[in-house]
Amino acid sequence: MFIGFELKNLKEDSFKGSFKKYLQIGKKDFDEYELEISETIKEFSDTDGSIDGNKMQSAWFPKIDADIFLSHSHADKDLVIAFAGWLKNVFDLKVFVDSCIWGYSKVLQNIIDEKYSRIADGKYHYDKVLYASSHVHMMLNTALMQMIDNCECIIFLNTPNSVKPKEVISKVISPWIYSEIGMTKLIKRKKIDEHRIKKLFEGTKTFSHFEIEYNLDTDHLTQLTITDLNNWRKNYAGASDNALDYLYQLKIT
Repeated sequence: MFIGFELKNLKEDSFKGSFKKYLQIGKKDFDEYELEISETIKEFSDTDGSIDGNKMQSAWFPKIDADIFLSHSHADKDLVIAFAGWLKNVFDLKVFVDSCIWGYSKVLQNIIDEKYSRIADGKYHYDKVLYASSHVHMMLNTALMQMIDNCECIIFLNTPNSVKPKEVISKVISPWIYSEIGMTKLIKRKKIDEHRIKKLFEGTKTFSHFEIEYNLDTDHLTQLTITDLNNWRKNYAGASDNALDYLYQLKIT
């Protein structure tokens, strides 16, 4: 990771009538990646009945050569996929959208519970379910951290769906966002060359609206606005060099 940004006020109309176009572009990559994960998820079990954690993380997060990591609320799925499509179409940047993985944590949880936690008559062993859940979420969280570390640029899409409005101190509901943003504060920043050289060589069940809130510190993230995005696009205008350099010139020079 070289730098992290916080983007506010992104809406469908920010795409100036081209939302569906960019959503389609982004969704193509998103769907292809989801298909790849779904085809490999059944291979996680070893012959002795154990679960191969390394294989699981590798299947969830193949060695994707992404430029940007997008962190967002699941409620903004279409918005962030369209934004990923815009980044690819305008700047030819490879984008990793974290939510394409979230659903599979629940799929995997169900697979494990059916095989190892079921007792009888649709009932499950409570302690085994909790044990399996802790492993699934810790492995997923570790893989997310690896992706953040590997991506040059992190963008947190901050909307009312991710952070509760009308709060003096921002509060976030999603534990994934809380973990991802917290990690961007702790991960050692890399030089741009470290990222560029590397490339040369290489269904939700509700619980009575149960929510847990976390204080979210985004002071370490550079603010990114819709005006910045438009200026970035204007300055880049199809240049042949790396599009992210034009963003950095706008924001950190």
